[in-house]
Amino acid sequence: MGQEAAHAGGRIAHEGVEQGRHVASEARQQAYNLVGKTSAQARSQAQQQQKRAADSLRALGTELRSMAEGDGQRGPGALVVRRGADAVDQAASWLDARQPGDLVREAREYASRHPAAFLAGATIAGLLAGRLTRALTGGQGGGTEQQSREAPPSPEDVAGVRPLHAPPSPTAGAPVRHGPSGTEVGP
Repeated sequence: MGQEAAHAGGRIAHEGVEQGRHVASEARQQAYNLVGKTSAQARSQAQQQQKRAADSLRALGTELRSMAEGDGQRGPGALVVRRGADAVDQAASWLDARQPGDLVREAREYASRHPAAFLAGATIAGLLAGRLTRALTGGQGGGTEQQSREAPPSPEDVAGVRPLHAPPSPTAGAPVRHGPSGTEVGP
């Protein structure tokens, strides 16, 4: 009886190991499939974003070109705008001709060849993106932070008459001068 129990225990252990291997193999296959699907989705989204960026650049180039040609001017300003439109069109064509992976590879290569220029460009792009984001969200949020801290204008402010609010002088008895805005400028 003990021998049969040991034999049954060994068989159960062997089946457990086999099932564990099977579960591990299936989990590995599903993880591989998930990574493949995620990678394909990321690639597809990157291509869509890249196409949108190229289309936006083309639209900007068209607007710049129509702006330069619309007023009939032949001066240096119109020439600069036309050259800017050509540069934007070239950037759109360059962006369209590449895959997202190519862009990443080229950016890495450029960064390794010209690290200072790459960091300067990334800094400028970050600042511009921040300012653009702030400008776009500033009008939607009900004003800037400073405007939200200020009180609404009083009827006197609207009429153009502002009362003089002079703060008390720190030295008693000393004559106090006030500037045009009502602030103390000195004894």
